[in-house]
Amino acid sequence: MNFRPPTPQSGIVLLLCLVFLTMLTLLGLSASADAVLQNQLAANLQETERAKQAALAALSWAEDWLLALEGAAPEPCLTPCAGLYVHATGTLRPHPEREGLPWWQAQGYEAGIDPLTGNRLVTFASGSANPPMWLVEVIHAIPASADGRTKAQAWYRILARGSGQTDTAIAVAESIITRPWPAAEGLWDEDMSAAEKGRVAWRQLR
Repeated sequence: MNFRPPTPQSGIVLLLCLVFLTMLTLLGLSASADAVLQNQLAANLQETERAKQAALAALSWAEDWLLALEGAAPEPCLTPCAGLYVHATGTLRPHPEREGLPWWQAQGYEAGIDPLTGNRLVTFASGSANPPMWLVEVIHAIPASADGRTKAQAWYRILARGSGQTDTAIAVAESIITRPWPAAEGLWDEDMSAAEKGRVAWRQLR
C-alpha cells in the first residue's frame, strides 16, 4: 500500500474557506447592526412626531379656549394669581423650550382642563409620558376708549409643550393670536370682524 503525503494545496483550500466564512460572519453582523440602528432611528422619529403632535394639539386647544373666553380681558400677573395666569410681557425666561416639566406646571396649565374651573373638558389620548402643557403671555394690548365706542384688542403668545412615551422626546410650539375684548360698558361692537380674532403666526421651538 502506497502512502502519499498531503500536498500544499490542501492547506490553502482550508485557509480560503476559513477566510470566506469569516467574511460572511462579518457581513451578517454588519447587516444585523444596521437593522438595529434603523429600528432605533424609526423609533426615535416616531417618538419625536408623537411629542410634536401632542404640543400642536395643546397649542390649538389653548388658542380655542382663549378665543372663546367671555367677559373682560384677563389682567397679566407677575405671580400665579386668581383667574387666568397671564404672564406679563418680558417676564418669561428667554428659552422656555429648554425648561423641564416642573417649570411648565408652575407657569401654565394642562391642556384639556379649564384653568378657571379646573374641570376637564377634553382628554388627550396621545400615549404621552406626561400631559401636554400650555401657558400664555400678553405681548401687546390696546385698551378700549373711555366712551366705550372702541373695543379693546390684545395679542397673546401661547406656548405648548408635548412629550412622547418617554420624557426624552420633547416638542415645544409657539403661536401668536389676537382677539378683541368687550368695550367699556361690556357690550360687543356690532362691526366686530373675524379678521380681528385668531392666529397670527406660529413656529416650532423644539
